[in-house]
Parts: sequence; C-alpha cells; structure tokens
Amino acid sequence: MIYRYIIRPILFKFNPETVHDLVMFLVSRFTFIYPIIRLIYSPSNHNPVIINRIKFRNPLGLAAGLDKNGTAIRFWDAAGFSHIEVGTVTPKPQPGNPKPRLFRLIKEKAIINRMGFNNNGADELRKNILKAKKKIKQDFVIGVNIGKNKTTSLENAGSDYIFCLENLYDTADFFTVNISSPNTEGLRELQEEKYLDKLLDEISSKNRELANGKNVNPKVIFLKIAPDLADKEIEQIYNLVVKYNINGIIATNTTISREGLNTETKEEGGMSGMPLKMMSNAVLKKLNELNLKNQNTKITLIGDGGIFSNQDYLDKLSSGAELIQIYTSFIYEGLNIVKKILK
Repeated sequence: MIYRYIIRPILFKFNPETVHDLVMFLVSRFTFIYPIIRLIYSPSNHNPVIINRIKFRNPLGLAAGLDKNGTAIRFWDAAGFSHIEVGTVTPKPQPGNPKPRLFRLIKEKAIINRMGFNNNGADELRKNILKAKKKIKQDFVIGVNIGKNKTTSLENAGSDYIFCLENLYDTADFFTVNISSPNTEGLRELQEEKYLDKLLDEISSKNRELANGKNVNPKVIFLKIAPDLADKEIEQIYNLVVKYNINGIIATNTTISREGLNTETKEEGGMSGMPLKMMSNAVLKKLNELNLKNQNTKITLIGDGGIFSNQDYLDKLSSGAELIQIYTSFIYEGLNIVKKILK
C-alpha cells in the first residue's frame, strides 16, 4: 500500500530510466537493509520445484532485463524470488540504443522499452556474480540471459552466444538464449529455422564440450521466444529445441504489437506488462499442446508476461508452466508482489 500510493506516484514523476538507475544503485549499495527486506517480503510458504537437476525454492523468478549487470543479486535473493536471470549480456560492453528508450503506459500497467542490450559485458558480469555468490543463500538460483552484440552479423551470431556461454559457464546455474528481443536490429530473425538450427547446434555442442572438459553435467539451457509468432513458427522452434536437447522454452519476451491498447502511443520497442498476458498465454498453451503430444521428449516451460496476481500465476501453471518470471509487475506493485503472487 505504501509503495502503490506514496512511493510509486513519486517515482513515476521522473524519467523511467533515471528512476531505474537510481533504484538499482540504492539497492545494490544499501546492503544493511537486506535482512529487513527478507523478514518483511520473503514468502515463508516455499513450494520447491526441481527442473533439470536444479532446485528452485519456489516457482517465481525475476526475468532478464531488470538487473542487466548483476549488481543487485543479493537484493533479489532477500526479496524472496527463487531465481534471477541477469542480463541480457553480450561479449563486449555496449551502450544500447539512443535515449529516451524506456516508457510507461500507466493506465495499461505496461512498459515499452527499446534498450538494445545495454550492458557492461561478460567479464564485468562474471565478476559481479562471483562476488554475490559469497553472500547469497545457497538455494538462490542464478541464470544468465545471453545475446549478441549489435555489430555482430546474424551469420556470426553463434560466436557471441558461445563466448558468453564459455566465459560464464562456471558462474551460472542455467543459461537463457535470447533471440527474441525486438530492440536489436534483425535479432528476431534468429527464430527462423535456417538460423536457429545452426545456432542451437553450436550452443548444444559447446555445452557438451565444456561439460566433458570440466567433468560436470551440461548446463541447463532455455530458449526465450517472442509472443508475435504464428503457430507454425512456434512448432518449428519447439521441434528444434527437442532436436538439440535444449531444456526448455521461456514464453515470452516483449511484444511489438499495440493491438487493443486504450493508451495511444507511437513509441517503438518491446511492450511488457498487462497487455502482454493473453498473447504470452496463447504461446504457452500452444507449447503445452506440443508437450502433451510428445510425452517422451517433454521440455520445461517457463511462463513470462502479464503476471500481476495470484490468478495470473495460476493461469500460467495451468497452461503448462513449471516456473514463472515477472518484471513489469514488480515495477508497478513493488516488493509485495512476490507474496501477492505466491499467496
């Protein structure tokens, strides 16, 4: 209540990216508040989920994009999430797209972003994860969302994903391959069969190679896809995921659609939040149908998009999701969203 009626109205008077940067700075520096955050906001009714050898203390995680450089990992642990995806990270640091590039649609409970994979690069992220691992609880899971630099061609995209996989292999509990952000020119073309077949082959092969070299199990790898896909495209992607033993699919990233909005906007970029719910649910249901048809090769499904309530959460679970991730609802609802969703 305090956040919704006092803190949020104040924060929303300022530029969204300025607020984001300030909040990230504060929560990464004021570590003395973490025990208080854990006491007040972390849910006590844990319902652990085991996915491909990884134990998640509850099904709810923080999606990629909010903590790109892994500077506040300890904070998300204290807030009660079971896991975080840091990133999207690219091999080299890059500034992202020109500002302004982050916009609120308050009446819609939505956000439009065209950030463009702004991040400090794989080396910096590695340092931050290793530093955080000394202080976080052992049951907090860290995923790394990996992408390609803007200057890397689609034909050579595999080299960027492999670089991130290799350099962060011993720091991540799982990896997510991001081919679905609409904010890096041409990136979504990697969802096409001619590119995706090659990319997943390269990633899967490197995963086995690294695991054999280190005498460990291969890392769990998920693929994050767009909500703006036809059923035929979803099925093609699903079949390639199965073919290359990718562990699961996150449904979904942001949408480029503006259909059904009550708020008029001309801003380009990916939209997240409440308007994404029906689209992401439809993709999730299609993937679940494919899973039900292929019981012998069932993959893990992660629901992401438009989750603001316990009912939204339950809808994702009933549509086949085993894990849930949020982003925009955290911006609109604050820390209490974790308990609200998991009640």
